[in-house]
Amino acid sequence: MAWKLLKDVPQSAARKAGRKMPTLVYICSVSKTTFRGYMLGVSASWVVQVGIGLFQFFKSKSKNENLSNNVRIRVLRQKVFLATVRCNASLIFASIGAGIGASLIRPSVGQWVGCAIGDLVGPVIVAVCADKVLHLNLNL
Repeated sequence: MAWKLLKDVPQSAARKAGRKMPTLVYICSVSKTTFRGYMLGVSASWVVQVGIGLFQFFKSKSKNENLSNNVRIRVLRQKVFLATVRCNASLIFASIGAGIGASLIRPSVGQWVGCAIGDLVGPVIVAVCADKVLHLNLNL
């Protein structure tokens, strides 16, 4: 079922293009469909990233390292937070990019291209914005 949803997203953009919707409605519709389909892949990525963090957390405990429990928990919490922010940024920007790409280029190809660009650019934009916010907070 997951593969069917992921495979059907570009085809859905092409079907929606045939309905002659207004541009803004079309962009929102393709973005919503892409969000639903792409959420499966992003969720799987998040589970893997958090799973790796948990594995490293328990592995470091068995190695009897010099880090205290509080430090290890803080590092794990930070890894989970960063994975969550990165995956959410990827999901949101990929969905928006897919809607815009489908309206600018041919629907199925544009959806795919916009999704890929949004997926790459989203985490970078969030990282830059977070860096600026942290820099502003440190200067206050």
